[in-house]
Amino acid sequence: MLAILGYRVTSNLVDTSSRQIFNAASKTIEADLLAVYSPVKKAVSILSYSQVVGSSAIEKRLDYVPMMVNILRQLPVSTAIQSASDQGDYFIVRKLVVEALAERFDAPAQTVFSADYIEGATGRHQRWFYDDDLNILEHRQLPDSEYDPRTRPWFHSAIKSGKAVFGDPYVFYFMGEVGMTPGSPSPDLKSVIAVDITLKTISQSLADISVTPSAVAALSHNGSLIAWSGNEPILIKDEKGNLRQRTLKELEHPIINAIANNDEPQDWLIYRTKMVLSDDFQPEFILAVPENEYLINLQQTRNWVLIGAFVLLALLIPVSWIFAHRITSPLHALHTVVNKTGKGDFDFWLPEVKSFDEVGELNIAFRKMRNSLKDYIRNLADATAARERLESELDIARKIQMGMVAGHGKMDVKVGNYQVFARLIPAKAVGGDLYVLFKLPDGKFFIGVGDVSDKGVPAALFMARMVSLSKLLVPKMESLSKMLYELNEELTEDNDASMFVTYFCAIVDPEKSLIKYACAGHNPPIIIEGTQASYLEFEAGPPLGALSGMSYPESERAFPKGAKLVIYSDGITEAFDVNNVAFTEKRLLDLLAEITDSGAMEMGQSVLESVEMFTGDAPQSDDITLFVLESS
Repeated sequence: MLAILGYRVTSNLVDTSSRQIFNAASKTIEADLLAVYSPVKKAVSILSYSQVVGSSAIEKRLDYVPMMVNILRQLPVSTAIQSASDQGDYFIVRKLVVEALAERFDAPAQTVFSADYIEGATGRHQRWFYDDDLNILEHRQLPDSEYDPRTRPWFHSAIKSGKAVFGDPYVFYFMGEVGMTPGSPSPDLKSVIAVDITLKTISQSLADISVTPSAVAALSHNGSLIAWSGNEPILIKDEKGNLRQRTLKELEHPIINAIANNDEPQDWLIYRTKMVLSDDFQPEFILAVPENEYLINLQQTRNWVLIGAFVLLALLIPVSWIFAHRITSPLHALHTVVNKTGKGDFDFWLPEVKSFDEVGELNIAFRKMRNSLKDYIRNLADATAARERLESELDIARKIQMGMVAGHGKMDVKVGNYQVFARLIPAKAVGGDLYVLFKLPDGKFFIGVGDVSDKGVPAALFMARMVSLSKLLVPKMESLSKMLYELNEELTEDNDASMFVTYFCAIVDPEKSLIKYACAGHNPPIIIEGTQASYLEFEAGPPLGALSGMSYPESERAFPKGAKLVIYSDGITEAFDVNNVAFTEKRLLDLLAEITDSGAMEMGQSVLESVEMFTGDAPQSDDITLFVLESS
């Protein structure tokens, strides 16, 4: 009985602890992949609204090189930013930090970045070389190119889906590494912006999962290796001498080979799971651990328990009539303790055993286990209390933050002849979205909607700085262009975290029934007149805080009675359902086109209800801000 009890406890412990370790490793790799992809996704989403994808003039594209370089510097895993149009025009800015790449391009000394432009209609190919301060070192006219970006997966996948896509991992030709090219289409689905990212950091993450000395971890997609924990290269040359990814079966590791052939290696703990990161990217994570290494301490303990049990039973046979009560009583207590332990009750009592035999040692071991478990539960309770205190503090922070926006994040007001509906719904306790509404001394009023490049506490602090600066600068502004320039300079200064904010703002003139507006990299608002709903047209500047010295053009248009302006953050258009499908700009535009006769409040509530119904049980992925202005 003692042997059976010891074996049962050990087996339960092995099963539970191994699953916890496997799940923790899987979550670590999934978090690393998202840490690589999430900021890149944010960058391509912002750039897809910029003139770098909307302009065919090379001079205009070159104006955006500083902003693209700044994003490359903020994203260590990125190697290039590229854009392409449905006419075949192609523009790419690269880091030339790899010596082999600089040699291939025959780059001048001190080159750090390069920019290429291929004109789709003629194939004309030009290249510019930049130093670290973005001074142009040389401009070259290269032979005409036959490269057509429209044939690349990142282009046609983004156009077909109408949303940001991961893309399959593949070999970067110039760098000889495995990477991916996430892309995002422009709102009109005529252009795509994409970022090349390398996945070499994932191999290091796999190598760091040191469950045991001989454990092996791998990440694959459609049978091809993305990364693994060993030293053998994951790239090999094909018959033509071109680099390609190894398959799992080609990796010279017996356990990985066996797993690839759907065999179950004996004496190994095998864990496999698919990480559903998007519709088109669901890599498989594999972790294999030698059972003897993982279980060595537990096996030794179990073996000693078994040996001791058999020795004890052998000794008890001839003298059982003498020691029956002495033995059965502690065993019964141990049996009771095991049952309680299996039910999660660790506050058990054991009679003190003064003998030094195996039963006494097991009694002492259970006492130590009880004390250790109590300490663990006590520490867990302390950690829970600390987390509750943190949640309480975050709740207070949320109230303070929401107090900085009009209506505490919920507004249905009449401003003169205008009806205003606004909602701000953070994805976490605090967030980075914002909206403002200021009355101006001359009877006009100012509105603005912004989206900080992150979520949580850092974004909330940056948002608070943005709102405070707006309150200082708006009342004394000469123009929107000048005000946004000053805002950008203030936010760029001492911005060591390299955060930025997209922003759309406008001045509403009730007397003349018009609006003046300017945009800093924000999603284009939707204007509704009569039964027509369309995107507001303007030339946007870059996000605020990204780079100093930027300009922000100002536009003006009539805003007659009955017109409505819908300003939103990408928390609406990039809200995902349980299948990781996005709400999209098109679905928002189609929805508004169906309810053009609704008032500001009804229209705003319809949009939020549609987003909530679309996402269902999926968690909110980003802060949501909606601002509807109606001239009545």
